[in-house]
Amino acid sequence: MTGRRRPLPPLWLFVGGGAAVVVAFAVATFGVWRNDTALEERGVETSGRVVAVSDGKIKRVRVEFSTPDGRRVEALVGQGDEARDPRPRVNDTVPIVYDPDNPTDDVRDSRVEPNHHMAYTLLGVTIFGAVGVPLAAWHLAREHRRRRAASS
Repeated sequence: MTGRRRPLPPLWLFVGGGAAVVVAFAVATFGVWRNDTALEERGVETSGRVVAVSDGKIKRVRVEFSTPDGRRVEALVGQGDEARDPRPRVNDTVPIVYDPDNPTDDVRDSRVEPNHHMAYTLLGVTIFGAVGVPLAAWHLAREHRRRRAASS
């Protein structure tokens, strides 16, 4: 194949960008895991009124509830933490578990067993990136060296 070769990104930019993405997924994994664990360890059960169900590929449920001190709080039901049958609709009342230390964090529909599905998914993506970025960077560095050698 003749013609111009596609320019390669600078190695430092690829490694820096890849590291930033891996760190962002690691932080997200930790946050989701921390919230899931808090709900298991100190979660308080109450009922919440569904105020919104987002449309789109990922349906998120937003609920409103009151804490014992009388505060009205809105929070999202965690992804994978909402009942599938029947699916909550606006103005439905659903039993939820929330973290009294952080009531605005994601809550869990108490009809759903505690799980770490989202945390495990994020962990898998983090591990994939932690392995894949160095391998891709090694390949990119090799290609840079090969092109430099071919042009001299």
